[in-house]
Amino acid sequence: MSALADPRIATLQNQAGSSGELDLPVGDGCFRINLRDENIALWQETFDQHTTAANLLLACEESNGDLKDTRLTWVVGSAIRTATASSPDAVGWLLTQLGVPTELTEAAISRCPGLGDNLVWAFYLERHGWLIATPVASVNP
Repeated sequence: MSALADPRIATLQNQAGSSGELDLPVGDGCFRINLRDENIALWQETFDQHTTAANLLLACEESNGDLKDTRLTWVVGSAIRTATASSPDAVGWLLTQLGVPTELTEAAISRCPGLGDNLVWAFYLERHGWLIATPVASVNP
């Protein structure tokens, strides 16, 4: 099932309205969920190119080596890596390991339905330090 057909994403899209984005101020930064159809489609295309089972897409500085040895970064020029996490807390731990501030990881845990479970999410860190998340696809449990 695509993310566009998932009722959890439809609910978020309704909350976002015509902007297609949900912004949650966090400290000096922001956690944003990008729900624009074209953005979801781009991430889904990237996800479909990977053959390993995963429920996360991460824009990282490095494409090689252990995931824990790289940092989350912005999309332009980044290496898109897949990962699997078994719970929202596991996603939070992974994001923290990738250099995302704790308060932003907590926002992701509380605002991303299906995170670490049956909905694939893509994450990157915007140049100004904002954490951006996009729902990508539903996966079979």
